[in-house]
Amino acid sequence: MTKLFVAATDMSARGDRALRRAFRLAAQQGARVVVCHVVDDAPPADIVAGMKTASRAALERFTQDIAGDVPCEIIVDTGDPTADLVALVTERRPDLLVMGTHRPRPFLDALRETTSQRIVRLTPCPVLIVADRVDHDYDTVLGATDFSPASTAAMQEAATLAPGAAILPLHAFHVPFSGLMSASGQGVGEIELSFRQEAEEEDRRWRDITPLPEQCAQTLIQPGSVLMVLTEQIRAARAQLVTAGAHGRVGGARALLGSVATDLLRAPPCDVLISRPH
Repeated sequence: MTKLFVAATDMSARGDRALRRAFRLAAQQGARVVVCHVVDDAPPADIVAGMKTASRAALERFTQDIAGDVPCEIIVDTGDPTADLVALVTERRPDLLVMGTHRPRPFLDALRETTSQRIVRLTPCPVLIVADRVDHDYDTVLGATDFSPASTAAMQEAATLAPGAAILPLHAFHVPFSGLMSASGQGVGEIELSFRQEAEEEDRRWRDITPLPEQCAQTLIQPGSVLMVLTEQIRAARAQLVTAGAHGRVGGARALLGSVATDLLRAPPCDVLISRPH
């Protein structure tokens, strides 16, 4: 069966990047693409109607330029952008949802979910957030792993989307009270070693029972906060894509996304792929 990708756009440059990446991946995967834009229905009806007509015309021109031989359907609707996109994904059951990064609102983002976080939390399919310019394939993928089925599924999905890419699993571990011990002159080496050994044992068990993609390298195990270690390694490895798992059922509390996925979606350091357990 032909794969289906849904590519959502808010008609901004961020949305353009998402569409370009969706069509690039679709051409490689033999997939078809549904392009979706929802016009907010809050303004007066005549203004909404004009925006809907203009949006469809702009999307038809843009997709004609980038689609190539990829089958494409354009949906322009009016309503609530988040709710309507979630409804479309629920109805069409795509193999992948592709979106651009959200518009930064520093104060509001600190108080509530971003649009990206909310959509990922409410949709069951893998979600690719496109932050980078689309002028290259993915050749290096950094896979954040806690050795869970969710983080494994994200790396497996990356291997499908980028079969030629190297996948570098990364596990960060926290050493409790390390700051206090350093300040008091106490050594943290032995404690760090014990946590590292525990992580290495988890890694061995994970690899024994998990069918990882062939291009997976050895797991890099580093002390520190996950987001800090990820950011450092993305720069060091020049990774174009980072993966993370979304834990638990669809919907419900924000915590079901997992803290790593939540942090990555708030400020994507590069393209981000979030997936749930198969």
